[in-house]
Amino acid sequence: MKRPLCWISLGCFFAAVVFGYLYPADGWIFPASALWGLLGLFFLLWGRTRPISLFFLSASFMLLFCLAFGYFHAAPARSLAGQNATLSGTVLETGNASFLLGGETEKGQSIKVQVWCSADMVPDRYQQFSGTVALSEITSTDRFDSENYYRSQDVWLQGRLLSGSFSGKTSFSLRIWPGRLNDFLCQKIRSSLPVKYSGLVCAAILGNRSYLPDGQYELFRQLGISHLLAVSGMHLTLLSGLFSLIIGRFLRKSRAKTILFMAFVLFYMLLTGMRPSIARAGMMLLLSCVAQLILRRPDPPVSLSTAVLVMILYHPFLAVHAGFQFSICSTIGVQILAGPLSQKLLSLKKAPASQGFSYLIRSCCTALCGYACAAPLTVLYDSCLIPMSIPANLCLSPLFTLFLAVSAGLVLFCAVPVLGSVFAFGVRLFGGLFLGAANCLGRIGPKPIFGSEPALLIAVVCFSAVIGYGAFQPTFRHFAAAICLAVSVSCAAVSTQAIIENRQIHCYTVAFDKKLLQIFSYGGHAIVIGHLSAQPQIEQAALELQRERVQTIDALILLPSGGNPRVSLSELTGHFSVSAVAFSSADNLSTQAAESLAGIPAYDFDGLCLTFWQNNRIHLDGEGAVSLCIGSKKLLILPADCAILYEEEPCWDLAITCWDVPPPVSADALLCARHFWGTENQNPNAYLLPYGKGVRFRLSAG
Repeated sequence: MKRPLCWISLGCFFAAVVFGYLYPADGWIFPASALWGLLGLFFLLWGRTRPISLFFLSASFMLLFCLAFGYFHAAPARSLAGQNATLSGTVLETGNASFLLGGETEKGQSIKVQVWCSADMVPDRYQQFSGTVALSEITSTDRFDSENYYRSQDVWLQGRLLSGSFSGKTSFSLRIWPGRLNDFLCQKIRSSLPVKYSGLVCAAILGNRSYLPDGQYELFRQLGISHLLAVSGMHLTLLSGLFSLIIGRFLRKSRAKTILFMAFVLFYMLLTGMRPSIARAGMMLLLSCVAQLILRRPDPPVSLSTAVLVMILYHPFLAVHAGFQFSICSTIGVQILAGPLSQKLLSLKKAPASQGFSYLIRSCCTALCGYACAAPLTVLYDSCLIPMSIPANLCLSPLFTLFLAVSAGLVLFCAVPVLGSVFAFGVRLFGGLFLGAANCLGRIGPKPIFGSEPALLIAVVCFSAVIGYGAFQPTFRHFAAAICLAVSVSCAAVSTQAIIENRQIHCYTVAFDKKLLQIFSYGGHAIVIGHLSAQPQIEQAALELQRERVQTIDALILLPSGGNPRVSLSELTGHFSVSAVAFSSADNLSTQAAESLAGIPAYDFDGLCLTFWQNNRIHLDGEGAVSLCIGSKKLLILPADCAILYEEEPCWDLAITCWDVPPPVSADALLCARHFWGTENQNPNAYLLPYGKGVRFRLSAG
């Protein structure tokens, strides 16, 4: 049997993923472990399917290991939930109205806590904190399961800051010195380059996206090349290759060069924060170096399997970290599938292929296989498919490689007057060429295809499986049959989904401070209700409407802005057909806002009654309360409480609120913004809604 470690790693990874998504439920673990163990023994005794037996036996072992990990490692931290604890420690990361605290309780228990506070209370990184925090468990906030990210970082608790103080930054310690060196280098780079380039250098070389302009990040996402910003195998391979060339001029002994190379890889992993993607890539490189030291040839599948196995044994919840999953899938496509596929394509040509043609085929296969393996995760997590990803990777990767090389030189010599200026010029040159080419592709290329339904995921998985099958199946007839099967399954999924969508209301709400955005879409039409008093809300609304493939906004209802000038709404009115807009007569419309609403029938709140698509109705009163009828569902939106309630038969089933005022009717579930949730309104069925995060749910309209 070839590569048994690959099957062991696959079984362990599968079990860790199942455990991570179902945690903290554990009643199913012993039956599942016993069942998988018996299946493994059955296939082992059968004798012809030993890889499958290894898969089930390793999965059974991993489930028991995960259970022990949860009991001995996670449970002590989770037991503190519901308490007001006095904590002291170091601020490890900062965010929007939050910070990550690594410290300990009064009893000496070490924990990490994601602490939520007001925006003006956010401290600097590495400051010392001492105070009282109301602790609760990390919970799911939307379908992207953000708690999995925290759990993979060993953060089991979140907390609301009750009181506390911050003091000076922590003195030197081995725990934080890589982060402080990272911050120091970022400051040096920012002082020597404009913001346009410095943020890109910090993100690409040091893994620090704090200074990356929002426009650049959106451009990378639109083109499907955001992986270039995630420090991973490509970055590490290039930089370690440059380091190897440099030390090769001073050292002739291969063993000494290999040891120094391994030391550089470890240093770079620490410098960039040991994120899962860089840890996986670094571990694969280190294993390749070990293979060279013991005179063995490196094997990418075995190296990847070993790296994954070691990482999930260290922390099983890494298996549900989205970045780690993307890293594994992309590596499978680039290092395992691309080579065989390119060889099969080149073998179709009878005459020997030229060097340039061979390079083109290998590059296309690398981009295609990498995208095919990562596309299912893109659809699963981001609900979109990016057609420009493959051509953008082919066109921009060579330029980005040159940009990485000169950026690495700038990071090394930023403090040297002459060399620093030379490398800064190179960064401006190649960075300008790269960004110019990216902007050009962004203008001429097709936009991302959004879809939150399972049909798109099924279609993408089918075609990804076809590409993987084609890399190892030698006959053209079998490959053509696989394509026909994938097309048939995809068409059936899309047709079924189209029938279902016509019977559903897609509901979405998102909190921005004490302002909410609510969208109800149904059959290509939508109702948008919200304050929409800031650009992030408007951009989020446009993105959500694209996800649900909305063409017509039947009603754009602007809740009172509180006297603040209303910004332009062209992001909505310019990209979607808007049938009507309603806002308060007391609203302060700016010139840009008035221009963006020109030509659209406008209504005041008082006594508003609109009839829209398929004789559905909207009613507003003078206070801004909105009642909707979509299909057989009645929905009530109460801006005074920012509540959404929908009626299922005679009772109200769901309320969504971000205020401390309880809803006027009883509700079975309550969703709210974390920072404004009052202790007097605690509800056992509450789902906490953080700043800028959305909640989606579906209602049957029939």
